[in-house]
Amino acid sequence: MKLSVGRIFLIVGFLSFSVMIMAGYIYFDQRTNNQPLQLSKAETARIIRDNQDEIFKSSDDPILGNPNGDVTLVEFFDYRCTYCKLVHPVVMALLKEDGNIRYVAKEYPILGPVSTLASQAALASQIQGKYADYSNALMSAKSLSDDQIFAIAKDVGLDPLRLLDDIDANEEDINAKISENIALAKTLAIKGTPVFIIGDQLIPGAVSKASLEFFIAKARSNDRNK
Repeated sequence: MKLSVGRIFLIVGFLSFSVMIMAGYIYFDQRTNNQPLQLSKAETARIIRDNQDEIFKSSDDPILGNPNGDVTLVEFFDYRCTYCKLVHPVVMALLKEDGNIRYVAKEYPILGPVSTLASQAALASQIQGKYADYSNALMSAKSLSDDQIFAIAKDVGLDPLRLLDDIDANEEDINAKISENIALAKTLAIKGTPVFIIGDQLIPGAVSKASLEFFIAKARSNDRNK
């Protein structure tokens, strides 16, 4: 669906400079010689424990599922990532069927400017109270472009013009959140998406529902035995 509002294209053009700066920062960061070596499971578990507030309890992260759930599932993702799109229905089904999982969304746009704009728009959509619907629609889209990001926003009931204003007005905070996720991913030696964290376990890739259920059950068991 095309948006026939000239102001949208004007502001998207204005925002594109900021998007390119953030995307450039991500691109450079991914390719510097400061990339972490692969960590052992023990090292990864220690880093997760040392950074548990940033991983599980950051007040700026969108929370889905049951906010008071007895186990937390964290996901680092990119809206243009094919594997993220493949595993997304599995994650959503798991949240619905279990009913007691707290899901933390880590916006981690590593696949270029369109990914960066999608994450900026998704984070800004929280102001209109539509993050869950919008994030789901972005992840469900077969492909994304700048125009599609805002067409999808309108489809899920967001005001696209207000969304653009919210991105602009909150640009510093939004980019700080994305930068925080990038730094956290680097600390954890994350090099791609999707990546899940459950308890002290880091699980990369589009894993099966059974695998996620296994690690969730393990985390619950560990909590009961503490």
